[in-house]
Amino acid sequence: MFFNKQIPLILALIFLRLNYASAATTDWHKSASNAAETRLISSFYEDAGSKKLIAAVSFKISSGWKIYGKDSEGIGMPPSFDFTGSKNYLTHEIHWPKPELHQEKIGNETFEYSTYHNEVTIPITIDLQKVGEATELTLSVDYGLCKDICIPVSEKFSLTIPDEIDNASLKEIEKFYSKKLTSETNVIENEQPKVSGFRIITYIFFALLGGLILNVMPCVLPVLSIKLLSVIDRPNSRLESIRFAFFSTTLGIIFCFLIFALLACVIKFTGNELGWGLQFQNPSFLIFLIIVVTLFTANLLGKFEISFEQVLATFLNKKIDEKEKKKNIFIPNFLSGILATLLATPCSAPFLGSAISFALVQNFAIIFTIFFFIGIGFSAPYIFLFFAPRLVYLLPKPGMWMIQLKHFLALLMAATVLWLLHILSNYLDLTATILISSLVIAIFLSLKISDKILKYAAIILLAGSAFALPRDFQKISKPSTENAEGLWQTFNEEEIYHQVREGKTVLVDVTADWCITCKFNKINVLQSAEVVLLLKRGEIIGMRGDITKPNQEIMKFMRKHNRFAIPFNAVYGPSATKGLLASELLNKSELLKLIKQAK
Repeated sequence: MFFNKQIPLILALIFLRLNYASAATTDWHKSASNAAETRLISSFYEDAGSKKLIAAVSFKISSGWKIYGKDSEGIGMPPSFDFTGSKNYLTHEIHWPKPELHQEKIGNETFEYSTYHNEVTIPITIDLQKVGEATELTLSVDYGLCKDICIPVSEKFSLTIPDEIDNASLKEIEKFYSKKLTSETNVIENEQPKVSGFRIITYIFFALLGGLILNVMPCVLPVLSIKLLSVIDRPNSRLESIRFAFFSTTLGIIFCFLIFALLACVIKFTGNELGWGLQFQNPSFLIFLIIVVTLFTANLLGKFEISFEQVLATFLNKKIDEKEKKKNIFIPNFLSGILATLLATPCSAPFLGSAISFALVQNFAIIFTIFFFIGIGFSAPYIFLFFAPRLVYLLPKPGMWMIQLKHFLALLMAATVLWLLHILSNYLDLTATILISSLVIAIFLSLKISDKILKYAAIILLAGSAFALPRDFQKISKPSTENAEGLWQTFNEEEIYHQVREGKTVLVDVTADWCITCKFNKINVLQSAEVVLLLKRGEIIGMRGDITKPNQEIMKFMRKHNRFAIPFNAVYGPSATKGLLASELLNKSELLKLIKQAK
């Protein structure tokens, strides 16, 4: 699920989204009284060598409330199910789970009735007109929700059923069904897809290439520049120290990616769902990153020196002379590698999304392998200079240009702070955003304090105050979906399939305020004259989903396509009912070709 304030900050660094099964499941529908939630789930299953369809309506009932069973007509209103409007539907049969039985005397008559409390799932087997054809269920559910009084509830569900066996859904239904629906073979196949060695090697190459391309993304390039600048600043450094600086940065990058891989495996094991870049949906993570980038900005301006008197640094630097040891080469370079990795996560480079999506549906060993090679690709410039450190001597000698360049890079880092504050404003109201900005400025100014103890105490106090603010100043409104000139509709998965059934072509764009690549795609392709003209003429329908804030519906939709990162762009149409996926970095000619193909 998505992040919330109670999750420790370390989980905000997780950028993976798991639980990849493509299930036919609606979102939970909450009753007007908030006393119950319902949803529709469905899947095909194997029965005596033939493929059959089963659906179920799940109920979550609040404490003290109840719904009635099938033998309660006259005293209560048991759930009724109407599949009118469904496609490829023939008949259905309800399989009522075992209820609680009651007797109640009213006047001279004794009534027997049955009830369900807390959680219950009512299975419904469905006969189809023709197995193998597209199936869509439209279900109206009417039931009475009772406590001291009974409240009538009506819900309507619409679901397109994938032509596949989904063991996760079947397991949910099995809890309240008399027959076993899943098989061990199917469970194993769904959880651990078999892949060829050639395919693994292909995605390792994608991981290397995607990681390498990340270095030229605007969110990462300043960090690489700062790293080279720090080497130029010490022209007389020994080759060993230059090598060690690049090695430390590489180690920080790979360490960070391996931590992400470990957390991915833990969350996959527990069945939770996360995604690449989604830590930017967490205010605590954003505040943490704002403070770190502010300190790096101050460092470029000479206001703050990162130094660590630690045994680890001394131990790892034992081959460097004492003068170099005092500069604590390992820790600052290691941390700069971690910072570069964190700043890279809102960017999805070409090949990177494909490599991540492939990894997340494989076993733990492949997950570690893919993310390790992403780290190697991302570290490639540092690894190259590690093996060829003499190239550093070819760089210009220190001079006034270095001071000017440092100031320019500090300006870029300050712009990054403003960008992060802008993203944070999606979660906090104006007062809180101004307070956070003031605290960040106060942290920057406190770096001038000469007394070290007083300086660090001030930084800790101010940072702690910044982390405490979001609990009191949450912005409860949802981020507005950009709708330039009324050309884009708000994302609605059911509406996509409805429009396709009407013979129309739908262009889906999933974006977020923190996604740099999404903004590039928007400017370069989605707002191009050709695409805008198609939207204005009504030749295609634009549908935009925003995950600046957590949106379970959109993430579930992406998971059906085995995609776990944005940008996400797909084209649906009469000739592409399951959708045609575009590359992460959009190309106008490619997109126009997909639109033509989908019509």
